[in-house]
Parts: sequence; C-alpha cells; structure tokens
Amino acid sequence: MSKDRELQMGMRCVKYMIFVANFMFMLVGLLLISIGYTIKAIYTDFDAFLSSHSYKASDLAIAVGFIILVVALFGCAGAIKESVLLVNLYALLLLVIVILELTVSIIAYKSRSHLEETLSQDMWISMEYYIADTGYIWDATQYSLHCCGVHGPNDWDRFNSSDYNLTVIYSLQDDSTSSDSQQINYPGVYQVPESCCRNTKCQSIASLYTRGCLPKIHYIISQSALLLGVGAMCITFIQLLGATFAHLLARSIRKLKTQIEVERTIRRQQLYESLAKSNTQEKVSPVLYVAESSEA
Repeated sequence: MSKDRELQMGMRCVKYMIFVANFMFMLVGLLLISIGYTIKAIYTDFDAFLSSHSYKASDLAIAVGFIILVVALFGCAGAIKESVLLVNLYALLLLVIVILELTVSIIAYKSRSHLEETLSQDMWISMEYYIADTGYIWDATQYSLHCCGVHGPNDWDRFNSSDYNLTVIYSLQDDSTSSDSQQINYPGVYQVPESCCRNTKCQSIASLYTRGCLPKIHYIISQSALLLGVGAMCITFIQLLGATFAHLLARSIRKLKTQIEVERTIRRQQLYESLAKSNTQEKVSPVLYVAESSEA
C-alpha cells in the first residue's frame, strides 16, 4: 500500500511541475505581448515614414504571445487528465511556437539591414503629402525629436509654401551664429514649418533645428527592432527548454502510470492466490467408514 502511495505522490509532483512550468510560460507570453505592443506603439508614432511590412515582426510577436497563453492552458488540461498524448502534443505545440519566435527574430533583424535607405525614401515621399495627410506626424516628430526635414531644414525649400499651406512659414536669413552644435550656412532665404523652430518667434538661425530627422528616427526604429529580435530569441530559448521539459514529463507520466498498473496487477494476483489458498484449506476431507465384521 505504501508503494502505491509513493507512486501517487510522484504523479502529483509531476502535475505540480507542469502547472509551474505553464505559469512561467504564461508570464513569457504576456512579456512577448507587451514587447510587441510597445514596439508597435513606437512604430505608430512614425507611421507616415514606415511601410506596412515594418509592422510584421511586432504583429507576429503579439500573435505568438496569445498562442503561448492558449498552449499553456492546454498543457494544464493535459496535466489534470494525466494524459501522455496531451502532454506530448503540448510539447509539439511548444516546438511550433519556437519556430514562430525564430521567425519573429529573423524578420526583426532583416528589417534593420536596409532600414536607413528605405526610411529615407519613405520620408521624402511623406513630405509631399504634408498638407494632405502627414502634416501632423511631421510636426509631432520635429517637435519631439528637435529636428527638421530629412537631412536638414533646407529640405523644405523644394516645396512651394502657398501650395502646401504649411502650418507657419518663416523666411530666414542666413546667420553666422547658432546655438546648435551644428551650424548651417545656406545662402539666401529658405522656408520651414513652425515645428522646425524652438519657439514661435522663429526669425533667425538660432531658433531653428538644424539637424535632420532621419538619423534620430533610424536610431529609434533600429534599436526597437533589435530589442524585439533579442527578446524573441531569449524567449525562444526558454520555450525550447520548456518543450524538452514537457517531453520528459510525458515520459515520467507514462512511467508512473505503468508502475501503478503493474503494482495493481501484482496486488490483484496476490489477492487471487490468497483467496484460492484459503478455499483450498477450507475443503473438508472425506470420512471413510469401515464396516465392522460380525463375530461368529
């Protein structure tokens, strides 16, 4: 009886180990969802400068995070039912998740390879739609990042102020002094939107942001993609360990269930033998009667 109790205790320990592992996987899933939404929010701030495929890695990360949550619940169900099949299927699903997470990392790293060139092209295109659609994004970007244009404030000279109806257009004469670390010495007069200026009284070079927005946006997007890729790789390693752990747990469940069945079979056989022996001992031996011979 004590042996059976030990086996039952071992099975209970295996269940608890699966529950703990799945709780950790749920935390990992929530972490991946959080990273995905954070990166997507950063990308949204520069939506006018990014093509739609730039969101693939963050969207996939969010989807994988939700899949991890569902698979973790599936693993708990397999532990409750003590099903070797369900736990092995759970391990297989974890391997599928590992493949998806590797895909997230590859997409994130790949997006950094030609990011600056693609970003520059998209920014130039978005400038042409400043009045129609992208004005608020350009203004917000130039205000928050303290920059102007793609490479510098003279990028706005290619657009006609009356046609584009920019927020505020200032004609700025060249100034030999500038508070910015990088001076500009463009000859003549040029025009910029109000968001390129440090204050509303943008009347000299000293009040103008002289650095372009491309380097700053490129750094933010590149670092965000790097964070997403590294995060996905770390989670992939954890999930790979989890898949191996789940397979080992499935083997443990199979072994424990086999041992329990063997113990039950042995006890059942011992019980049958005991009953058979008891019945044999209780059989009554036949009584022989000897006829007495009569005396003559």
